[in-house]
Amino acid sequence: MRPARSFVWPAGEHDFCLGIGELRALEQRSDAGCFVILTRLLTSQWKIDDVLQPIRLGLIGGGMDEREAQRTIDRALEIASPYSLAVPAATILHSFLMWDEEADQPGELKAGTEKAARRSRTEKQDGPSST
Repeated sequence: MRPARSFVWPAGEHDFCLGIGELRALEQRSDAGCFVILTRLLTSQWKIDDVLQPIRLGLIGGGMDEREAQRTIDRALEIASPYSLAVPAATILHSFLMWDEEADQPGELKAGTEKAARRSRTEKQDGPSST
């Protein structure tokens, strides 16, 4: 899994990590798979725990004590609505479920691995580019 990442969210800047243990705990507490939870967050069909649990478990996975993580969530709820916390929850969950390993590496790409430039669908194969 990925190392902890720092995110800025309504409660400040904190380290988050969702390893396999945290992801399994999230699934058990929500009685849904992680991608189901992510989909609910992205489509505004979430339950309260879909918002709060990825953040809380991410804080714990990032090294915060369980009680301090809960206090941090409680403080966040004093200054931000669950609705406004849905975006950071989705961002945190997304970053630990899907990533591009090569794009996340510092430095240049390995020789021969340059990503192909996308072409316009209207561009002719041998003709000039359309604008």
